[in-house]
Amino acid sequence: MTERLYLTDPYLVSFTARVVSGAEQGGKPSALLDRTAFYPEGGGQPGDRGTLGSAQVLDVQESEGNVLHLLDRPLEPGTEVEGRVDWTRRLDHMQQHHGQHLLSAAFERVHGAPTRSFHLGERTCTIDLDISISKLDDAALRSAESTANESVWRNLPVVARDFVGEERNRLPLRKEAVKGDRVILVEGVDASPCGGTHPVRTGDVGAIVVLGVQKWGQGQSRVEFVCGGRVVRLLAEQGRWLKEAADALKTAPRDLPEAVRRTAEESNARRKLSVELERQLARSEAKAMVVESDPDAPIVATVDRASFARAFSGALAEQGAIALIGAVEDGRAHLCFARPKGKGPAMNELLKEVLVVLSGKGGGSPDFAQGSGDPARLEEALSAARAKLFP
Repeated sequence: MTERLYLTDPYLVSFTARVVSGAEQGGKPSALLDRTAFYPEGGGQPGDRGTLGSAQVLDVQESEGNVLHLLDRPLEPGTEVEGRVDWTRRLDHMQQHHGQHLLSAAFERVHGAPTRSFHLGERTCTIDLDISISKLDDAALRSAESTANESVWRNLPVVARDFVGEERNRLPLRKEAVKGDRVILVEGVDASPCGGTHPVRTGDVGAIVVLGVQKWGQGQSRVEFVCGGRVVRLLAEQGRWLKEAADALKTAPRDLPEAVRRTAEESNARRKLSVELERQLARSEAKAMVVESDPDAPIVATVDRASFARAFSGALAEQGAIALIGAVEDGRAHLCFARPKGKGPAMNELLKEVLVVLSGKGGGSPDFAQGSGDPARLEEALSAARAKLFP
C-alpha cells in the first residue's frame, strides 16, 4: 500500500520515493511508489500534477488501495526518484475544497440545506444542495456566504485525522463517511469525513464568493462559487470588463449601472420606432401593390428582411389579399404566408406542403404561418405555393 504523505502534511511538495512498479495505463506509462505526496483524484477534488524525476505527472488516480501516477515517460522499477508537487495547483485545490466544506456547513446551518455533491472545476466550483431554488434568493446566498467567510476570517485550526470509536461518535458529522475514518474538523463549525487536502487553518482559504445559483434536479439547486486566489483573479477579470464597458460608454465604472440603464432605454426606444416605421412602410407598400395586382391571385414577393416579410404579409392580408412573401437573412430563407382573417385556404397547411421544398421547418395558424429553410430554393418554394393556390 502506498504511504500517503499528503494526509499528514498537505504543504509537503518535495519528497523522495522508490519506484515499486511500472506499467502502461490507458496507453500511458504509469508508476506505483512506496510513498507519495501526490493526491489522487477523488471526492470531487482533481488529482495533483508535478514531476517524478524527469517525468511529468499527467494524472494521479486510485488503484486498488495504491496511488497510481500517470506519466509522460516510464520510470525504472527499483530506482529512487524525487517528486515535486505543483504547489500552485495544490494550494488552489486546498482553498477550493476547504472553502466548500465551510460553505456547505453554512448553507446547512443557515438554510437547512445539505450538500449532495461537489465539483471542483478549472475556473469555478459547484455544490448541489437539497433545497428548492425558490428559497435561495440573493439575500439567502449572501447570508450563507457571509457565514462561511466569518469562519475563514476567524482563522480557526483545521484538524485532519482519523476519528474512531467513542471519539468519533461524539462528532456532529455533517454526512456519513463513504470509506475510511478520516474527518476534517473545524471546532464549532464543521465536521465532515474527507480524504482530500485541506489547510491547517481556515484563514488559508482567503475568501469565499458565491457567484450564482441555478435549478438542478427535482427540488435541488446548484450553487457556483470560488475561493482564495480565484477570488483575486475573478475581481481582476471583472475589473477589466468594467473598465472596457465604462470606456465604451464614456463613463466612470461607478456610473455604469445608470449608463447601462440609459443606453438600454434609448435602444428600446429606437427599436420600437424602427418597428413602427417598418409597419407604416409595409402598410403603404401593401396598399400600392394591392391596387396594381390581380384581385383573384395571391401576391408573391421577396423582400430583404425577415421582419419586413412578416409586417408586409400582414399588411397585405389587412388589404384583403393572400400574401406569399419571402426573404433571405442570416443564411436562411424565410417564408411568411398570410390571408384575410378567416378567408381562403389555411396558411399553416400551405406552408407545411411548401417547406418540403426548402427542407425547412415552421408553423402557424390558418391566418398566418412562417418558416425557414434552404435559401437556394426560396424562389422555387414561392412558385410552388403560388401554383397550389392559383394553378
